Amino acid sequence: MRKLILLTFCIIFSAVSHADRLDSLYHAIDDVIKHADDYMLNKQQQLAELRQRVVQAKDDKIKYDATMALYEAYASFRNDSAVACLNRCINIADEMGRQDLKNISYIRMGRQQSTAGFYNEAMDYMSRIQKQELSGDQLTEYHYTMRHLYGEMGAYTQDMVLRQEYYRLSARHRDSLLAIIPHDTEIYLGCMETKYSNDHNYEAALDINDKRMRLVTPGTHEYAIVSYFRSVEYAGLGNRAEEKYWLAQSALSDIKNCVMDQASLWSLADILSEEGDIDRSHSYVEYSWACTSHFSAHVRSWLVSPVLTMINDKYKENIKKKNTNLLVLMIITSLLAIFMAGLYIYVSRKREQLAIARNELKETNDRLTEQSKQLSDANAHLSSLNKQLTSLNEQLSLSNRVKEDYIGKFFTLCSEYIDKLDKFRIKVNRKMKAHQYDDLMVMSNNEKMREDELAVLYANFDNIFLHIFPNFLDDFNALLKPEHVVGKPDNTKQLPTDVRIFALIRLGIEDSSKISEFLHYSPNTIYNYRSRMKNRAIDPNNFEEQIKKIESKG
Repeated sequence: MRKLILLTFCIIFSAVSHADRLDSLYHAIDDVIKHADDYMLNKQQQLAELRQRVVQAKDDKIKYDATMALYEAYASFRNDSAVACLNRCINIADEMGRQDLKNISYIRMGRQQSTAGFYNEAMDYMSRIQKQELSGDQLTEYHYTMRHLYGEMGAYTQDMVLRQEYYRLSARHRDSLLAIIPHDTEIYLGCMETKYSNDHNYEAALDINDKRMRLVTPGTHEYAIVSYFRSVEYAGLGNRAEEKYWLAQSALSDIKNCVMDQASLWSLADILSEEGDIDRSHSYVEYSWACTSHFSAHVRSWLVSPVLTMINDKYKENIKKKNTNLLVLMIITSLLAIFMAGLYIYVSRKREQLAIARNELKETNDRLTEQSKQLSDANAHLSSLNKQLTSLNEQLSLSNRVKEDYIGKFFTLCSEYIDKLDKFRIKVNRKMKAHQYDDLMVMSNNEKMREDELAVLYANFDNIFLHIFPNFLDDFNALLKPEHVVGKPDNTKQLPTDVRIFALIRLGIEDSSKISEFLHYSPNTIYNYRSRMKNRAIDPNNFEEQIKKIESKG
């Protein structure tokens, strides 16, 4: 009897202990999700340092190694950036004539594309590898990637015949891999663990996982991967508590390391949804969806989307039930209040008549006071509106004066150009009458006149624009990062070319082709000017909209 009581107590204590450590992990995940921006900032700083190493590389080999390091940092963070880094590695290796480096870049490209679900692209890159040249670590990586690629294709195909064929090819590459690597390496252990797990021999898989756990550091991305496989094996054994615990450990490490290609958190959210923890499940799957969108891998989207939909439906249903319960409670409370009020009125009707009269008088006075206050507020608001209207009228009057002034200047300029053209016509006419065709040829081939006229045109434009927007250059610089501000030229009446482009944009001329016609540059040059200046802005996405809002001080 004592033994039975002791055993029961141990079971209860063990269950409580599991619940406590899981609850602690959930709170830790909630906390790191709240501070995810801090981890993201650290990741961005790391990526910036790696990009700087690429820029500072002094020769092709150093640049290749630095770019490959940048790829490894992007591999689980952002798929398109990782692919771009590998493409640069391929180009560098090609320029160096290093087929060995191209091979390893192709292999890693194949693995990256297969991880993101782009199986055709992955197979294309793997087909470019010259297999006869592979040896050592490259041959190991090749078989590892092909095993992964065929395994993924088998897992996600709907054709059962193809699935068996893909699994067979994956197993063939796995066996080739196991034949050439030492038995105490992480890759060997990972392959054996997967093999046992696929064969539903979960006890043997857990034994292998114990060895892998001793090779990884807690809190790292590698630890998250090994923890995830451990959860899969506990799921196969039907141990839900351990499955959730190791999913939580994996998710916690992934979030801290800014791993966007993750499966642990949404798997945990799915389980929590089944158990009825809708609020936490909804929070986890929303964060997981944000990570999936950032990583840009459609396979993860396919996996998360059904879970997200199901959890959202449960979340809405849960809210609906709570609202229904709240409505019922409100109705019951209201009925009880009505009953109590009726009872009270019945008992003290005579006494309440006087109180009601007094209350009505007080309410009437309160309403009058409130209406008086509202009237006062309305008068104040009306006064404020009148002031704003006066200010707008003054601005409109000033704007009309500016328009009248510069319409006059425009006609003056047009008149001056007509006079110049007429003088040029008279001069040409005289030369033709005198048969001075050589002089006419010299005049027509003279680019200086065109350049002088353009200079006059730009000077007039700058003078008129700066008269309307005298603080434009200061306001323009305020939108740029401090290290990229545009210095004022010696002649403060002139605008730099790149600033003149945005002056035209401020006037409403946004089409690059129109700007190129005015400034006599190619549309591509105008586009490059605009792109370069946007990249220097504090807020590149809204830079041109902010330019359009610069106010006239005239």
